Amino acid sequence: MVFLCFRLTCSVPLPDNGGGSWPRPRGENVSGELRAIKSAVVKVTDRCNQNCAFCLDKGVTPTMHMSVEEINALLDRLKLDCDQLIFMGGETLIIPDFERVISHAKEIGYKAVGIATNGTLLSKKGYLDRLLGAGLDYLEFSLIHHDPEKVSRLTGRKFTLARQIEALEQLNSRKYSERFFVLFNVVMNSVNRDDLLPICRWVNETYPGFPRRFNFKSMVLRGSALKNEWVRTRFSDIRLDAFAYLEECGIPFWTENMPLCVAPKFEWHSLNATTRVMDRRYKDINLEAPDEYYDTGFHDTGKVQPSVCEKCSLRAICLGIELGYIQIYGTQEFKPSRTDPVSVVGKVLAASGGDEGEAAAVHDGLLRFFRLPPYADKDRIYLYFRRGTHRRVTLMVAPNGEETRPTLRTGAHQIVFLGDGGPDRQPHEDEIELMKLLGRSVGFLDRHHPEEVITWCRDLKKQFEDGTLFPGNWVLLPESRHMRYY
Repeated sequence: MVFLCFRLTCSVPLPDNGGGSWPRPRGENVSGELRAIKSAVVKVTDRCNQNCAFCLDKGVTPTMHMSVEEINALLDRLKLDCDQLIFMGGETLIIPDFERVISHAKEIGYKAVGIATNGTLLSKKGYLDRLLGAGLDYLEFSLIHHDPEKVSRLTGRKFTLARQIEALEQLNSRKYSERFFVLFNVVMNSVNRDDLLPICRWVNETYPGFPRRFNFKSMVLRGSALKNEWVRTRFSDIRLDAFAYLEECGIPFWTENMPLCVAPKFEWHSLNATTRVMDRRYKDINLEAPDEYYDTGFHDTGKVQPSVCEKCSLRAICLGIELGYIQIYGTQEFKPSRTDPVSVVGKVLAASGGDEGEAAAVHDGLLRFFRLPPYADKDRIYLYFRRGTHRRVTLMVAPNGEETRPTLRTGAHQIVFLGDGGPDRQPHEDEIELMKLLGRSVGFLDRHHPEEVITWCRDLKKQFEDGTLFPGNWVLLPESRHMRYY
């Protein structure tokens, strides 16, 4: 394909590299102290002692494994601008003597340090005590069922639950600081979707000796979760009675990657909504960019709001639906919510230590910032590009419409920069050049055959395998494979 030159205009000025600033969602509506909370996620290994059927990283993320010395050196090189730090894998504790990392992170100033783990290696005698002694503030403990056969089927290992029980018994018998807690990550799938309540009851009644929270995560459809059709589940097939039970018990819980409309009455428990309302920023280290913080915004990469969302009252605080989910299941199960969004924002603020009285102003700011453009699904197309191992970017081609994101007008259409690092991430200089390159062809069609623009873009996705199509070493990811990268 030859890209023809065409003069472009911008509906929103494209900033120079490093210049300008995009508006924040809420301005000063929430106190600076609360808004300043940031979390850094550090991936330290891709090695794991499990073979989970729903693993989102298997066959997707680059191979990597760090030693204690390498991790501590990395922390020394990084600018300390985050309050919370969570180490993850793979299986984090597969790295020996990890208490040395915890101790070092606390020494250099991190206020809260946690570990994401499947819990099996915590069964080692004395390991939990060493981690706690080093200053561990919290654990993210993956727990997918309490039935041995179901756990073995989901993890591919027969020893998993037995070792997790040993770890839970140790956790149950210790004394903790007021800050310490265990967050149980429950990945919802076809095997446990009817058993969320029994799982929660089993944990609470059998191991009541430590503070706990729950996070119910929907699967990210990439890696093993994309390959293993049997483990996937629709949102509408998941029983949510565990949510009412946890509310009654007064135990904090969140949902993650779950559109707000599928959990009525529990919308304010959405982790994604909380990050947006509170303007909580996440920074990944070694997941997207080696040896540096990579701002992933609200962790909304790969999510879209289809036309069914346009009439939803919660559209400003909902991150939408994973594009991969829509491509498999469609959008028929989603219905626009009529829940009062200000009440949801108020509950999020109250639960997060904010002022519930600010809810109306916060929602108004979010509504202006995250206003949906008036596009029909059939009239827009998403193009996914990758550059090198870590860099990736999404561009949307759609008819002209009101937009707050960086946009390149080509005539009757516009190219919208969706990025991969949150809604206010600015395009870098090479990404601006990519938009201009694409815009030359779209602009030519706009002048002569505007009705063919979306069809041309859709064909472009289907025609090319992974191979360099654009200058600057940008690779267009074809439609059948783009979900590997989200």
